[in-house]
Amino acid sequence: MHKSLDELRITGGEPMMSPNLWRLLDWIETQGDKMNPHMILAINSNLGAKADIINRFKEKLKKFNRFELYTSNEATFEQAEYIRDGLDYTQWYINVLNMMADKIPKVIHNMCTINALCLESLAEFLEKIVFLKSASKVYETPINYTLNILRFPSFQSPLVLPDDLRNKFKSDIEKFLKNNKQYLEEMEVNHTQRLIDYLDVVKTPHAGAAEREKLQRDFKIFYSQYDKRRGKDFEKTFPIIGEWYRGI
Repeated sequence: MHKSLDELRITGGEPMMSPNLWRLLDWIETQGDKMNPHMILAINSNLGAKADIINRFKEKLKKFNRFELYTSNEATFEQAEYIRDGLDYTQWYINVLNMMADKIPKVIHNMCTINALCLESLAEFLEKIVFLKSASKVYETPINYTLNILRFPSFQSPLVLPDDLRNKFKSDIEKFLKNNKQYLEEMEVNHTQRLIDYLDVVKTPHAGAAEREKLQRDFKIFYSQYDKRRGKDFEKTFPIIGEWYRGI
């Protein structure tokens, strides 16, 4: 499994960035003129560390002319925090905005993993990315997004949802695209339209996937255990999907 260079570690209950990240940045600095001046330094960060670590991260990266930041989110507030256990959504958003304001990365790429749960607030989340795009005109740090459709495990796929919910969320995304198309990059428009078409046409997550009824039962078993083990509440967090979930 791929892990980002600043994968969260827990020390005394607080997240911190991997020592490997600092060693890499130190090593690049020591290379000086040996490094290709056109090199792009790309770091995948969940931006979940404490403020002093994030500030150290920013100070270090000011020295790199072509730094690109990759981060991940696909939902808002408590729904984002449910999907990405350990995430503080508000702090993540503030860190993204501060990165832009300090002109640290040349560009920020947000990677959305499109699963069944995120669809309830995905359109709202993308609206917030559009807001950050407007801020980027002031801060001169562009931001974009990709929509990467989850297929494994099958029971977490968007296609596990019943047709009425898929159609509702598809309509939400269609409305977002219609209202914001002029602000999006061509890649973003293509990714968004691809998701709309996927929710409209595709019926199974992948070849050989179990029947939807079986996937829905697995969905209920998994998230009921997730709630127990992580102290979460699916139905409270996802009021729209939760109504269907209750009846599985």
